[in-house]
Amino acid sequence: MQLTNQTILITGGTSGIGYELGQSLLAKNNKIILLGRNRQKLEQAAALGFETIVCDLGRIEEVEAAAVRIQNDFPDISVLFNNAGVQYNYLFTEEVVAPQKIHQEIQINISGQILLTQLLLPLLSTAEKAMVVNTTSGLGAFPKADGLVYSATKAAMRNFTVGLRYALRDTAVRVLEFIPPVTDTGMTSGRETKKMPVSQLISSILPQLEKERKIVTVPAMRMFLWIAFLFPGLANRILAGK
Repeated sequence: MQLTNQTILITGGTSGIGYELGQSLLAKNNKIILLGRNRQKLEQAAALGFETIVCDLGRIEEVEAAAVRIQNDFPDISVLFNNAGVQYNYLFTEEVVAPQKIHQEIQINISGQILLTQLLLPLLSTAEKAMVVNTTSGLGAFPKADGLVYSATKAAMRNFTVGLRYALRDTAVRVLEFIPPVTDTGMTSGRETKKMPVSQLISSILPQLEKERKIVTVPAMRMFLWIAFLFPGLANRILAGK
């Protein structure tokens, strides 16, 4: 699918991977709709040529309102990037965790994006060709001890992606999974590990998206997926830094 002259919605589009992806696609003559919670950042993005929608994916009523807005203002939408995500690092079995943290990770990372996808599928299905791209994580293949809830949401999104792909296999809607490596964004600030620059990641994945690869990622992540499947003990040691 050629990523030019398309109408593209990116959730979690005000920072990190989502924003960099939006910038790259905007430069390719696409109409880019950024969806996020931060009104100030969205206003700044609008001044740069983006379309914007304020929406907290953790609130059902806001997701429904956003879907209505898209149906009315952007009926030619052809690509949905489910890219939003929050991650809180805590030891689930040892710490007292605020309930809202667990709730927010689940609502934003999986529930809200599944609902948005379901509401937008009728529109996407009217396009000559369309794509749903779900951002997951290597932690969806093997969980990290201090990110069990986040890992669980990404595992759920991986499962949802596979199921949705088969459900839509006889339609014009393609379903892709995007698995970024540890990337240098606000979410990973403070981590003492090797991080890929966001611009390098986007340059790597755009050709894969256009080729409609089922899993869009980088070589190191493809290797980790195999390790997680074949040698789970080694995957655990890698994530623990041992």
